[in-house]
Amino acid sequence: MGEGSLPDDEPLQAELLVGSAAFWARCSRDIAKARQRVLVQAMTFEGDAAGLAVAGAIADSRAADRRVLVDDYTRHVVNDTFLALTRDPAIHAEAAETAAMFARLLAAGAGVRVTNPIGANPLRYALRNHKKLLVIDDVAWLGGINFSDHNFAWHDTMVRVEHPGIADWLADEFEQDWQGHGGSRTAQIGGATLLSMDGADNPAGFAPLIAAFAGARHSLEVVSAYPTFPFVEAMGEAARAGAEVTLYTPRPNNKPIIRDYLLGMAESAGIRIRLTPMMTHAKAALIDGAALVVGSSNFDFVSYRANAEYVAVLRDAGLIQAFRDHVLIPLQAGSSAPAPEDRSAFRSWRARLGLGLADRAIARLRHGPRIAEWPVRP
Repeated sequence: MGEGSLPDDEPLQAELLVGSAAFWARCSRDIAKARQRVLVQAMTFEGDAAGLAVAGAIADSRAADRRVLVDDYTRHVVNDTFLALTRDPAIHAEAAETAAMFARLLAAGAGVRVTNPIGANPLRYALRNHKKLLVIDDVAWLGGINFSDHNFAWHDTMVRVEHPGIADWLADEFEQDWQGHGGSRTAQIGGATLLSMDGADNPAGFAPLIAAFAGARHSLEVVSAYPTFPFVEAMGEAARAGAEVTLYTPRPNNKPIIRDYLLGMAESAGIRIRLTPMMTHAKAALIDGAALVVGSSNFDFVSYRANAEYVAVLRDAGLIQAFRDHVLIPLQAGSSAPAPEDRSAFRSWRARLGLGLADRAIARLRHGPRIAEWPVRP
């Protein structure tokens, strides 16, 4: 994993946006003003109201360089539903509109490519490019929001960073993905630590972050719907060393196996679980009140083993205070401890077994082609 350090002359300006409405109101203004570049990357980008609004803004932009990277996931899963497993006409109509949306973007002069095409091997479904990124002139956006109605409905966050060096570095990483090149890289720019992982050597890339979780001495506050090993073990290590470790995760999880796993594992490790009443798709961790981890990683075994991800560690005091005020304090007030009916020894055992088997299977997979032109040919 290559490492780099770039000039630190420009002050970093960071802004936290909570919820899709706040994010899109701010981001759409950035796109409208852009003249140099609008580079957009997501795992999910669907032809519904949310996705069409984003696509329309890209098509209307006057930026010289307008490109979209969407993961092959979008060709196979619409509204959290596998196309091959449903006959719902509304789902298939949305899939058709998604294809038409990208065709219109191409006709408007924007570039569109697909990351990690599954091809003829369905097992490659696990090897996703999970990155979420927008680079708009000298502004970069990182976080968890995908471009679809159901993603826009979830509680989520994005961080807006205005810094030419950071935007340039992330634009270079976008270019690596655009060209289908592998490789993981890290950089220290503007006081931020930036990680770009390609899914092939993620254990090495994540090692410093896992060490930072385990090394928390006073507090570790994590928000994620899907955290699993090895991140949960690192949280437990911090708890055993005396840190107060709190995990906010949704009670109405769209992947309930993760909730069952956490309720069987985390509390026994000294991790305090707080269940949110809504589905949260936010991915963040605050370490000792001084380092805020944001990006696309869910802090889970799939991210660790196989997914291409972006992670940023930011130490901006204003951003951390905004995270406390607008994410942690509302979650503290609105969440609750697990109730007896949330727990099941059998479900927890089944979850540990199932996730362990999935981890071993994913560890055996190897990445194939990383890029394809839209539309993807069978």
